[in-house]
Amino acid sequence: MTTGQTISINNTTYDSSNAAVYHYGGFPPAAIELSKVLDPLTRALQNLTRYDEKLLHMPNSELLLAPLRQRDAVVSSRMEGTISTLEEVLRLEASTSANRTEGLARNDTLEVALYARALKQAEEQVSQGYGLSELLIKNAHQTLLSYGRGAEKSPGQYKSQQNYIGDRRQKRVDFIPISPDRLQQGMQDTIQFFNEDPRHPLLKTAIAHAEFEALHPFEDGNGRVGRMLIPLMLWQQGFLSTPHFFVSDYFEANKDEYIGRLRMVSLEADWDSWCSFFLNALDAQAIANIDLVTRIQAHYELMKEQFRDVLRSQYFAAATDYMFTNPVFWNNHFVEHALAPPSTLRNFTPRLVNAGLLRTIVPPSGRAPGLYAFPSLLELIDAA
Repeated sequence: MTTGQTISINNTTYDSSNAAVYHYGGFPPAAIELSKVLDPLTRALQNLTRYDEKLLHMPNSELLLAPLRQRDAVVSSRMEGTISTLEEVLRLEASTSANRTEGLARNDTLEVALYARALKQAEEQVSQGYGLSELLIKNAHQTLLSYGRGAEKSPGQYKSQQNYIGDRRQKRVDFIPISPDRLQQGMQDTIQFFNEDPRHPLLKTAIAHAEFEALHPFEDGNGRVGRMLIPLMLWQQGFLSTPHFFVSDYFEANKDEYIGRLRMVSLEADWDSWCSFFLNALDAQAIANIDLVTRIQAHYELMKEQFRDVLRSQYFAAATDYMFTNPVFWNNHFVEHALAPPSTLRNFTPRLVNAGLLRTIVPPSGRAPGLYAFPSLLELIDAA
């Protein structure tokens, strides 16, 4: 369904002649044609299982994969035009953890860091037994938009006015989400579908994600919230033993098709093609994640050996573990939180800098601690 008119938004006229309109009465789809999704479904299931088994056999997977949450925040936010680097986000997180307030983060960096924080909060709620719900989604949105530019976009509250998706520069509307007066029922139907529908869990995740994006329930932040819900849905349904599965890389690399397939759900009720695309995304991302996890694990083993040789201390593993979890850190936080005597840890950082294993971002001055980066790990994750 398309409109044949223009739309006035904040006294600006937008062309909506080719806009798709939300598929009223079209959710959930009556059936997905199995012949069109069987191959990608089988491959996605196989490689998700391989990826999860890889994590299960890593005794320290939580430690090694911690920076990936921030990386997904960078990529997912970049899809919405928010540009920041992984090091900037980790620097902000390090300063927050160490209770340091000097310097102001750029709005973009703050927004990306809030994405990582919202995702971690949602993961904790699911781990405590809270399944996918409107409350969980609203809480994630409230955290995501709690500071900076998003604070003026009604954090944690559904939209009260019609919103649109399009190109502001070209003054074009491409999609008109569900109207605010129908949104509450639409969200309830989506949550009920996910929690109760009997079809295959991977298909449910695909359909629920598309429906959330079509509802576009918030004034801002819908794409980021929708993407952070994907690993939580897979985790809640038992397809992942941990929520460390992020698919934003694939969506960014295939952004035009991602948007186009979502649009065709409303234009032509083409759920089959959307589900096939989504399952291909899970499959490709699982394969990429297996490779990345393998390289992180190998790098961890290599760094343990180098830290041992440089530090010549029984606490070399504690330093390695801390820096893999916190690849950008203030030295006072390292001394206070790495699992070793503070008097020993104070000597570790300069020795690792001298050996070229750490890079100084802010040098120490008097009693003020220094800020350091673990460059080899940052480069590995950035290059993924």
